[in-house]
Amino acid sequence: MRVVVPQPTGLPDEYQAIRDAGHEVVFGREYARGSADRPYSDRTPWTEERLIELCRDADVLIHGATRRAVMAAAPHLRLVVGPAIGYERQDVEAATELGIAVANSPSVENFTGVAETTVGLMMQLGKRYKHKEAILRRGEWGTDADRGFLLTGKTVGIIGLGRTGSGVAKRLQGWDCRLICYDPYISPEKAALLNVEMVDNLSDLLQQSDYVTCHVVVTPETTRMIGEEQLRQMKPTAYLINTSRGQVIDDDAFCKAVNEGWIAGAALDVFWQEPLAADSPLRNLDPIKVTLTPHNAATSPDSRVGNLRLAVQGAVEALRGDVPTNIVNPDVIPVWKRRFGR
Repeated sequence: MRVVVPQPTGLPDEYQAIRDAGHEVVFGREYARGSADRPYSDRTPWTEERLIELCRDADVLIHGATRRAVMAAAPHLRLVVGPAIGYERQDVEAATELGIAVANSPSVENFTGVAETTVGLMMQLGKRYKHKEAILRRGEWGTDADRGFLLTGKTVGIIGLGRTGSGVAKRLQGWDCRLICYDPYISPEKAALLNVEMVDNLSDLLQQSDYVTCHVVVTPETTRMIGEEQLRQMKPTAYLINTSRGQVIDDDAFCKAVNEGWIAGAALDVFWQEPLAADSPLRNLDPIKVTLTPHNAATSPDSRVGNLRLAVQGAVEALRGDVPTNIVNPDVIPVWKRRFGR
């Protein structure tokens, strides 16, 4: 059977487990000499027409953004898997209707990196590193007004206590800060194991926290869950960190909150539109108050390898007739088993 990889990450040997299982790997880009993080020279965006032609005979597609037309044109396609945690760019609804499984690749390395990054951004914001560097580069020196803040004694509000949110809580153990969480799908017992106090609602978390950090997936419930009403509930000395997905925050309300001083500052690694548009109002916010990174603050060679490892694992599972471990559309399983199960 055939596994198609339109835009490979890593190097050819990292797909060897698929070949060892007796299957073919077809790359959509010709490999060029270079690093595993940039293994090919052609970075032209894929058009739907080109993807349809490439993937027509695919049994598995390793790709992070697959639309209905591509899947519908591949009669043998049993799995679409992206080498990343996020899957919001996959047309999961269409895949389910077509009897195709969709999987993601939530590697330990990936969500560990996001948790580490979140704590680092808390420190960067609270210690006011960007401000201090700016005054030094202007030829000035520090004054009493330039002091940052202790994390000790502060309240950190974690929205979502899944793998990444739990990782943040674990890494803040021993910092002598209070950890609270809002997550209606997590039990108080799990939170207690992490020394995290559950709060009853999002408003309570926002009003009490000195740092608010978002770790949720995109759903109708979480889209724009941080809007004007919520930002006004935060302390004017509080910081907002979003390393989950851009759709969690209402950009217009956020810009207003920063410009009018409802909050002290923020760090964003994710955006509604990626890449972030050149004319986005977010780019005009005070860079001392707001840190913007291009959805790569947590990436590392380890996370790339880990994500691809899980994507390859999912491909091998599906090709032998097993439901992929990291399937994200479990409603398709009965149909999928009738079509492809062993």
